[in-house]
Amino acid sequence: MPRTPAGRIVYWSERLVEEVIDSNGIRVGPRLKSVVKVGAGGAGVELSGHERGKVTRFEIMKKVSKKLGDALVSDLDTPGPLHLVQGRGRADITEFQRWGPATEDGPHQESCLVHVRTHSRRGHRVDLCLFGSLGNLTGYTAPQDQATGWTSSAAPAVQQLVATRGARIPRSYDDESVAVEALKAALYQGTHTASSGHPGRPETRAYTVAGIECCQYAAVVYKDVTLTPDRWDFRHEPELNGTRRILVGAPLWLRATAS
Repeated sequence: MPRTPAGRIVYWSERLVEEVIDSNGIRVGPRLKSVVKVGAGGAGVELSGHERGKVTRFEIMKKVSKKLGDALVSDLDTPGPLHLVQGRGRADITEFQRWGPATEDGPHQESCLVHVRTHSRRGHRVDLCLFGSLGNLTGYTAPQDQATGWTSSAAPAVQQLVATRGARIPRSYDDESVAVEALKAALYQGTHTASSGHPGRPETRAYTVAGIECCQYAAVVYKDVTLTPDRWDFRHEPELNGTRRILVGAPLWLRATAS
């Protein structure tokens, strides 16, 4: 059986992980150890404490993944809509730039945007745009006093999609168009020169927090969109050209590994 490569957890959503655990009846805590004691009143059973110490996040990851089984999809050729996915690949993390004041449908904390570009087993490209809290990152902080760059005018529409978990988007958008805007934010946010100078180089853009070459991830999906053929022409947008399926959601966890 292959060993799990050594690594470290760089993002953990306590709220979403607890929600998945509770919603699926997963028991992840250490078992209590019973001890028989004999006293004046006769024999009795006493719970003497945990069989072992505090459960680690890595152990929770393994238990949740095992218990969810096929519900935590890794084959991205699986017909949608997908709800929970896992995999590994390069993850680029940026500080998501919002527009306007926080509203009922808007996030109330500083947000991060995680982009993972991968390919299904059949070779189809899949882009994951995952929105979470910067406070859930471990070992990384948003750059301070950095140069500004391009931000998306569609940010409020993307905010509404994420805040309502895909239930609502503005009338001027549909599922495909708002997913494309989320991907544009992931790929182009922070550009300060012609976009041709940045493809594949997120570190040259403003608002970039980190690039993790090999990242193990699990995520909740709010929108699973396969683009309609011939509707989109990305020939003049090199980073979008070839886009096929876009998953917009939120990360449960990210774990950086050596390979």
